[in-house]
Amino acid sequence: MQKVIEFRKTRFLGGVDIAALNDRIQELNQDGWKVINAVPLAGFYGQVHGYTLLIETDEL
Repeated sequence: MQKVIEFRKTRFLGGVDIAALNDRIQELNQDGWKVINAVPLAGFYGQVHGYTLLIETDEL
């Protein structure tokens, strides 16, 4: 089974909180999910403000 999720946690002064993103990916891995792809979500001026994650698991 595959799912698409959004990650939009930002730092205080802007930009994506990469440490929190890594923690979220680790949580997903511990729950049996595997991250297949991570695509940045960019605003009008090209600033990244989140990521879309494609995750999958073997379970149904």
